[in-house]
Amino acid sequence: MSIRTNVIAIALATLAAPAAFAQSSSVFVGGERGWIDGPVQSSTTHQQVTNEYLRFHSNPVMADGGRYVGGEVGYLFPQHIVAFQNGTLVCVDKIAHNPPPATPSNAEMRAFKQQFPA
Repeated sequence: MSIRTNVIAIALATLAAPAAFAQSSSVFVGGERGWIDGPVQSSTTHQQVTNEYLRFHSNPVMADGGRYVGGEVGYLFPQHIVAFQNGTLVCVDKIAHNPPPATPSNAEMRAFKQQFPA
């Protein structure tokens, strides 16, 4: 690479650096310390955060069905329970069995063929 190309690349990087930090409240102070981070601005009040935490703490179930148990385990996800009933295996839990269809629809096939023409 020529020196001119390096100078242009450094100049562009210098111009783009402030835009990369436009939303942050960090200030460059130089030296060993480098950057100082300011407080993060939020539109959520302290009371809203507290209420959300208390709601989750009273019922620690995530949107995907996992339950937060804490510690090293972290999250436990629901498992299907299968039992013998009248000599056959039957799923006895209340988890929905709705897998995606095995055959794609016509619209899905058209989109696939358009994206991956053969």
